[in-house]
Amino acid sequence: MTNELAHQFVSDTSVSSQEFRTLRNNLSLQTSRHDVSVLLITSATAGEGKSYVAANLAASFAVEGKRTLLVEGNLHRPILAAVFDLQPNKGLSSLVGADAASVKADDLITETKIQKLAVAPAGESLADPATLLAGSAFKAFLDQVKDKFDVVLIDGPAMADASEAGLIAELANGVVVVAKADGPSKRDVAQTIAQVRQLPAALIGTVLNQA
Repeated sequence: MTNELAHQFVSDTSVSSQEFRTLRNNLSLQTSRHDVSVLLITSATAGEGKSYVAANLAASFAVEGKRTLLVEGNLHRPILAAVFDLQPNKGLSSLVGADAASVKADDLITETKIQKLAVAPAGESLADPATLLAGSAFKAFLDQVKDKFDVVLIDGPAMADASEAGLIAELANGVVVVAKADGPSKRDVAQTIAQVRQLPAALIGTVLNQA
């Protein structure tokens, strides 16, 4: 998967790269209007390609020259370590436990092979990811990285599958909803959008994923 994603990033002539550049530019405009510093990428249900969108979008921002951080928010189904060929035991899981308060943001972040793109993967498996996401250490981590990076994207869980999406949305200030072209019904997507509108974070946009 790493090579497949990398090729999509570096090929300036591919349709996929052009589409993500357009998406990046549109989101940049919206995030500027809403003063968004942390953007949650979610979907109505699992399997709609939100991680694919989040990873490619993060790479597109980095290629543009923006210092970009992609944070793993889907701790039930972590994928970023595999996508970017990172050590699976290093990551956000360090924010749980007696030493969580002393953990620095830089300890959880790994640079990728894509210049200006860093990732904060899940790390070790957690029995209850909500404990991490609801904790003060995770909030402090996001506060730190907002000052270090131009763009912070969170690859979050689906809204219908995990209460954790709501916890992350409380800390992010912008949300993008991804919907697969042949995925959930329009009603499911509409319900998800309505759910997001009840959250403090601004709904920045929706993305139709045809991949």
